[in-house]
Amino acid sequence: MDWEKKIDYSLVICTFNPDKRILQRCLEAVWQLDTTGISTEVILVDNNSDLPLHQQSYIKIFEEKIPGMHILLVPEQGVNYARMAAIEKAAGNYIVYFDYDNEPESDYLQELKKLNEQFPAVAAWGPGKVTVDFIDGVDNAIRHFASMAFQQREEQTVRTARENSWQSCYPFGTGLCTTASLLKEFVQLARQGRFTASGRKGNKLSSGEDTQMVLHCISKGYAAGVSPALKLTHIIPQNRANSQYLQRLLYGTFICYETCLLQVFPEQKKTLEQKIMPRWKFSRKSLKKFIRARWSKDPHKMFDLVEFIATNAGTYAALNKPVPLPVNQIVRILKVE
Repeated sequence: MDWEKKIDYSLVICTFNPDKRILQRCLEAVWQLDTTGISTEVILVDNNSDLPLHQQSYIKIFEEKIPGMHILLVPEQGVNYARMAAIEKAAGNYIVYFDYDNEPESDYLQELKKLNEQFPAVAAWGPGKVTVDFIDGVDNAIRHFASMAFQQREEQTVRTARENSWQSCYPFGTGLCTTASLLKEFVQLARQGRFTASGRKGNKLSSGEDTQMVLHCISKGYAAGVSPALKLTHIIPQNRANSQYLQRLLYGTFICYETCLLQVFPEQKKTLEQKIMPRWKFSRKSLKKFIRARWSKDPHKMFDLVEFIATNAGTYAALNKPVPLPVNQIVRILKVE
């Protein structure tokens, strides 16, 4: 590849032991992207898969089909390490993250180009239309909740904000497009230990690095937002479309937020200190919710419990305070860490 050539968009796809059905759909969609007037590269990150991607025949086919596609091997396990390596390698003015279970619409890059030209003060964009495809089905009792957990969105208008706390219009990691120079600065700070969100690694489902990337853009004076013109499908297999996985996903998402926020905006510490729940109250409410959830046949009671514990335990963690013992015991019983 000619690294001297100007690149508009670097498309990054991180994988670890990917489901062939899903990665094939993702790569097929990337191949179908309309790149008229747009220069691109595609960095397919192999985060140390048991069967290396470059040895798989269907990957070789896509390497030949997709212009500018190359495989980047990152041996250090964890999606954050994979992403940081890709950011450092990326040559584009913008970096677009497609998780390997994302299927973008063919006009995704064209719509991004329009948005970046029309809104130069917005440094992070995400899709306003996300459809969740449960390819192996899902229990109707949890379908709506699961769809929301997997980032289904139905925005009707462009929405942006520039607040130093998470806003409903801020983009998630799915289909996230960010100004490359800001991400490269983010990686430098992460390498120096300023940002510590590790991302998903093995069975741990923490996903704070997405949050910190967006908040870092905000800290630099830019806005972030979503647009209904950006559309993609989020492909979810059976091993993630179940209550136990959703509980772990909830825990991993909420446990890290306050730490992510505080590392980007240290001035938020006083606010956190004022909102932290007293230990006795945290323990009592957790036990009450736990008993109700255990006796209930409604899976949403358990989801509510996990979100409550993770949100408040996340505040304790951000302030380096020990979580009450009864709460830790509940977390161990639930097996959500």
